[in-house]
This record gives sequence, structure tokens and C-alpha cells, in this order.
Amino acid sequence: MIAMIIQGAVIGVLAILVALIPDAFPVVAIAFTLWMFSTCNVVMAHGHRVLVRTFGTNEVSLRDGCFWLCFPQYRVQDKKQLGPWCQRGQLPQVGQVLDIDVPAILVPVDNGLYCLQVNTKVIGKVESYTVQDLIQNPVPVEQRCHDTIAQALRVAVYDKPLEDAIAEIQRTFLKDADSVSALIAVPAFRATQLLLDANACIGPADDATKNALQICVQRKQQSAKRAVLEASMETEEQNVKVRRIELQAKREQMELERDIYGKDGCAMVEASKNCKVLYMNWSTVPNNTVLTLPAI
Repeated sequence: MIAMIIQGAVIGVLAILVALIPDAFPVVAIAFTLWMFSTCNVVMAHGHRVLVRTFGTNEVSLRDGCFWLCFPQYRVQDKKQLGPWCQRGQLPQVGQVLDIDVPAILVPVDNGLYCLQVNTKVIGKVESYTVQDLIQNPVPVEQRCHDTIAQALRVAVYDKPLEDAIAEIQRTFLKDADSVSALIAVPAFRATQLLLDANACIGPADDATKNALQICVQRKQQSAKRAVLEASMETEEQNVKVRRIELQAKREQMELERDIYGKDGCAMVEASKNCKVLYMNWSTVPNNTVLTLPAI
């Protein structure tokens, strides 16, 4: 409203000058053109919003698209006035999906004895916001996400052992969109995914934690080796048991043959079996091959 009044007043003054001094029309036209070029500019806000203020007043608004701005209206260039989006440099559109990289988080575990470093990022959607929301929330959205995630992880794993803490942190990143939104409450932004950075992982933040993790890894490797050794021993024991059963069955069969045929009869039966085997082997040997008995 004020901008329109000022523009109307300027145009009215120029019109009066032209009416009073007809010869001043070229000068007035040039002055009007210079004033338009110096005080008006085109704003192209495609894919984002801009904060527009009026000079000398508290009038402020949010606009987007392509439009003209004329004095006393101007586009706010001060990033500090963009509220939670000050670090991004521009105001996002409502409904836009953002990928927010969160600084590394230090998470104490085992009652503060060890400390883990977690690199995360948040994916979410921009919700409706007003000028008052920008004024009342000057903390950057990146910092709010960082503090909220850090607090949630610390509460969840502060009193847990090192291995259990790592497992609990991993489970936190597997939560659904509603759980993530409840976990990360940020003004004008609804988080839908909480992810680990693709080029980072949960790691130790100090030497004590690094040494403890190495000990855990070594213990896991020893447990795996012991499990493999126990499995091989069980397999060997099963083979021994099978061999014993086979020998026991063979012994019982021979004892049964001895009871039926006697000792001499058993010897004859074994001799006949050997002869049969020898005959079958002889039948498979070529005609020009001579079999020789093994030397004693």
C-alpha cells in the first residue's frame, strides 16, 4: 500500500511539472525513466520464496514467482532474517523435499566411559510457514536437527554397553517416517528419513573407544574361530561314531557267519569272496596284460 502511494505521488508530481512547464516534458521523461530503473527491479523467485520488506515501515511479506519491486519495497538480502533457513541462503517452497546434512554427533555410551561419532543426514518436507515463524525461530534447521538427534541418541544409549549401544543406534536409523518425525521435531520442517552418511559410519570418537572396539572385534573373531573348531570337532565325532557303528555291524555279521558255518566254513566263504573279486578283476584286464602277484 505504501509503495503504491509513493509511486502515485511521484507520478503526480511529474505530471504537475509537465502541466506547468510544457517545455520540461523531455527532462521529466528522462528523470522518470532514470527513477524507474534505479528504484524498480525484476525478482525471479522460481523454486523458492523471497522476503519482501517496505523501507521505513514494519510491513513484510513472503512472495514467489516473477514480479516487480519498486521503492520503498526491497528484497531482503540479510540471511539472518531467513529464520531456520539462514544457512541455506534462500527460503524453500512449501512442500519441497530437502536433504539436510547434519554435523557429526558425539554420543557418550557406557555411562560416559566411551564416546561414538555418528555422521547423519535428514530427508524431509518443508511445511507451511509464515513471517512470524521466521522471526520466532532464528536457529538454523541444520543446528536444530543436530541437537535433536544428538539428544535422542544420547538418551537411548547413554547407559548401554558399547556393543549394545552401536546396535541400538543402528536400529534408530531403521525407524519409519512417523517415528522419525516424532523423534526430530523442527519448526516448518517434517523429517521423514534419518540416514547415515553414505561415505561414513559409526566410529570411535577417542582412543579409548577405538581400543575397546578393537577388543570387541578380536573377541568376535575368536568366538567365530571357536565356533568353527567346535563344529569340525562335532563332525569328527559323528564320523567316529558312524565308523564304530559300521565296525560293530561288520563284527556282528562275522559272528553270525561263524555261528552258522563255523570257523572253517567262514574261512571258505571269505576265500570264495576273494576268488570272485579276483575273477571280476581278471575279466576287466586286456588280453595282452599279465597279472602278477604282489611281492611278499
